[in-house]
Amino acid sequence: MAQATYDIWVKGSPEKNELGDCPFSHRMMMTMEEKGISYNKNLLDEQKMPDWIKDVCDGNKQIPFMKENETGKWLYDSDKMAPYLEDKFPDLKKIGKPDECPQVGKELFPTKFMDFLLSKPGDDEDKKKDALYQELKAVNDHLEKSGKPYFGGDDVCATDLSMAPKVKHIKIGADEIKGWQVPSDLKALHEWMGRMSERDSWKKTYYTEQYVRDGWNLKVKMMSEDK
Repeated sequence: MAQATYDIWVKGSPEKNELGDCPFSHRMMMTMEEKGISYNKNLLDEQKMPDWIKDVCDGNKQIPFMKENETGKWLYDSDKMAPYLEDKFPDLKKIGKPDECPQVGKELFPTKFMDFLLSKPGDDEDKKKDALYQELKAVNDHLEKSGKPYFGGDDVCATDLSMAPKVKHIKIGADEIKGWQVPSDLKALHEWMGRMSERDSWKKTYYTEQYVRDGWNLKVKMMSEDK
C-alpha cells in the first residue's frame, strides 16, 4: 500500500479507536477529504499529549498537527495548514484560502460562544446570548442573501469547511451548557448545516454528539475553576 501523503494527529480515543470532538481537527480532515489528499489519522488523548509534540510544533502542544511524509515537514495550526495545502496542491479541487473566501462569523467561535457559555445568569447571560445570536444571524443572512447552497457558491470553500465544525459545537454545546437552541428562524443556517452533514467529507470525519457534550462540560468546568 502506498504511503499516505500526510500523517495527521487529531483529538480522539486511541483505546476506543474513536475520533474526538476537536473542530480544528475536523476542519483539516474535511479539507483533505474534499481535496482528495491521502492521510493517515493518528488519535491523541488531549489530556495525555506527549512532550515530543512541542519539538515538532515550535514549542506548542496542540492539535491538529501533521507531517508531510515526502519532505518530512511538520505543520501545525489549522489556520496555517489549510492555506498551505491550497498552495501545495493547485491542481486538486480548489477550496480557496480563507482570505479569498467570504469573511463571516469571525467572532463566532470561540469568542462569542465562549462568552455565552461562561456568562452568569441574568443580564450578563442575556447580553452574551444576544451577541452570539447576532453573530449567527450575520452568517445566516449572508447565506440567505447569496441564494447559494454554500459560502463557496455551488460548492464548498474554506469558509464552509472552517465554519461547519464550529457551528456543530455551538449547536450542541449551547444546548448542553445553557439549554439554548439555535433559533429556528435562522433557516438558511440550519439548511446549510443540513447540506454540510450530508457530504462525504463530513460523514468520513464524523464524531458523536456525546463527545461534544462531554468535551464542553469538561472545558467549562476547568475554566470556571481557574477563575
